[in-house]
Amino acid sequence: MKKYFLKLKNLIFLAFLISLLSCDGRRDFADLLETGVNLDNYDIILLISGDTQDVTATFEPNIVPNREYIWTVDDPSVADLVINEDKSVSLTATGSGETTLTIVADDDITITASAPLKVISGPPVDITNQATITVNRENGGGPNAGEGSPKLIDGDLSTKYLSGFVAPFWVNLEFETPVVAGYYALTSGNDAPDRDPRDWEIQGSQDGVTWVTLDARSEYTFPDRVLTREFYFDNNTAYKFYRFNILKNNGSSLFQMQEWRLFNLPN
Repeated sequence: MKKYFLKLKNLIFLAFLISLLSCDGRRDFADLLETGVNLDNYDIILLISGDTQDVTATFEPNIVPNREYIWTVDDPSVADLVINEDKSVSLTATGSGETTLTIVADDDITITASAPLKVISGPPVDITNQATITVNRENGGGPNAGEGSPKLIDGDLSTKYLSGFVAPFWVNLEFETPVVAGYYALTSGNDAPDRDPRDWEIQGSQDGVTWVTLDARSEYTFPDRVLTREFYFDNNTAYKFYRFNILKNNGSSLFQMQEWRLFNLPN
């Protein structure tokens, strides 16, 4: 009988604990609010004339945003916008030129981000295949190896260029006739983030000897593997040579990259 009583007592105590953890005893926590917003995925927003494009911000911490946000363009004659329920924005090119897209929290103006916006007449034109690649640091197996330098511009994200890294380290694209480029894309390697480029320049030249720096990036990090990021630079000059000049990587004795693409931007 005593043993039965002890079991019953234990069951009553267990039921009491369950009741404390039930809905009646649950504590309500305030919604987690984002403390930052950014448009880091967009070096520039290229909007083709007449087209509509959705733009999405990212938030810190990485949560579904609970704040309300206001999107604006500095010059509404360039692009019209519609704010969507998921807090992204749909942009429609209604004019031409350049302006700035801005997002700001409705209740805190310090939570804000912006990105340049440019309307172009047509999609970017990939001119990479018109060029011949040369490097000053080749893969140990040579250019025809599985990870030789031609893999950097083969248009295949499953292949990569891998080489020992010692500065100076550069990759050249040479065109038969000078071309205007103003946009490029880099795709990070499939592994080992310490092999990614961190500081680099894009340069142009008419003779392969004298170079002009067209774009420079520093302390850049790729947050994921086989991730493509696109970069814009303002250039109206046709160059016969373009150079990807890597000044630093993330500390490895090796450099790797899946792909480098170069584009012409229609006016």
